[in-house]
Amino acid sequence: MKEPYAERPGSSIWPVTDWSGVGQAATAVGQDPERLSRLILTYHVPLRVYLLATFPALADQAGELLQDFAQDKILQEGWLGRADPERGRFRDFLKASLKHFVQGYLRKAGNAPASLDELDYDLPADEPAAELFDRNWAHAILAEVLARMEKDCLTPGTDQPRRAEIWELFQLRVVHPAYEGAEPAGYEELVTRFGLVSPFAAHNMLATAKRIFTRHLHGVIAEYEGGGPAARLELDEIKRSLSVLSRKRKA
Repeated sequence: MKEPYAERPGSSIWPVTDWSGVGQAATAVGQDPERLSRLILTYHVPLRVYLLATFPALADQAGELLQDFAQDKILQEGWLGRADPERGRFRDFLKASLKHFVQGYLRKAGNAPASLDELDYDLPADEPAAELFDRNWAHAILAEVLARMEKDCLTPGTDQPRRAEIWELFQLRVVHPAYEGAEPAGYEELVTRFGLVSPFAAHNMLATAKRIFTRHLHGVIAEYEGGGPAARLELDEIKRSLSVLSRKRKA
């Protein structure tokens, strides 16, 4: 079965955060260069996006700066071990560290902005590059959640009656308006389309769809960040992204 939302633009910019894999890579420094190379390749594209968005004047040096960052930070013993899911998200650790690293480069060149603590995970929420980076990541999460929800609803043998119709209704009421700017289907229209007894029945079906969506959302978030405090931060990020989509729909 095709999964149309899995290939949305920007849906692959942020990779799954495998905290156990990060820990294994941290212990592989000096012993398993292949494992570390895989980690570096996994995060190369999103870090390049962040670097170019934060320091556009350094576009010509971006490749060299990322290589130096990998060599001077990621490949150094003990550095990856400083990333901690209890302190914050792995992508924030990488963003803050890369920004600090580039600022050090600029200081040496005599053209430095204000300094940033290397392990300060709390980057400003209104920072343009952070907005781009996190928004693309949020769309990746939503794409995965929608793909799983679609598969769940369209798989034969589930005990929820009208499961396929629940998915179709969710598309008409939520997904198409969010992604395509379409007007959300009215409840009277849904009553006619699905042969329901009343708008209240359509509302209940939508509530069921939202519960299915939320269950898959929590599942994907737990996989991305390993659960715990970091997972709660990711849920907040997704809620903010959904709010942005909703505002665009109403504009």
